[in-house]
Amino acid sequence: MTQINASIDVDRRLYAQDIRASKAHATMLAAVNLISADDLRAILGGLEQIEGEIKSGSFTFSSALEDIHMNVESRLKDLIGEAAGRLHTARSRNDQVATDFKLWLRDEIDAQAQVLGGLITALLDRAEPETETLLPGFTHLQPAQPISLAHHLHAYAVMFLRDLDRLGDVRRRLNLSPLGSAALAGTPYPIDRAQTASALGFEGPTANSLDSVSDRDFALE
Repeated sequence: MTQINASIDVDRRLYAQDIRASKAHATMLAAVNLISADDLRAILGGLEQIEGEIKSGSFTFSSALEDIHMNVESRLKDLIGEAAGRLHTARSRNDQVATDFKLWLRDEIDAQAQVLGGLITALLDRAEPETETLLPGFTHLQPAQPISLAHHLHAYAVMFLRDLDRLGDVRRRLNLSPLGSAALAGTPYPIDRAQTASALGFEGPTANSLDSVSDRDFALE
């Protein structure tokens, strides 16, 4: 059961997004007076230290703690004591993992979009001096019509541009924040979902809490 339940070997790659979301959540909790300024300072300082430990390779991951969220929270409690528990006010692992997953995928989309943009630019740069370079265009494996090398390269630039459009399209759809949905039905605490959404670069909060914690359409796309 431990092997089935533990996801730390996979979701440890979400550590930066998990810490980023926790910082935004803690800052919001302090802004609406759900935690004290002292708690906020301790939480932010502890999260900074944990991120440094993970980056340096000195952090010890435990499969007994199942996932990245529990690993970070456990270490935070070691560092700052009871204040660590207050970080989880008005939050569940359900909305936490959905938020982390969206943040991670958005970062991956942005990285891939940058690579694709560079590839498209390189193809166009290479095509520009080749407008007079002729080669056969093929259809049904037979030479059909003469085309320029520039025209051939430009075809691939257009193909990759469609991929870039697809990435932008899914990025737009996923860029809503699930944070604050809690387990599935929200929270009675007076949280500010718009604040955390803005702090994390989302266009706004998601519309329905039940959908927010169950939605993985963005990953399939």
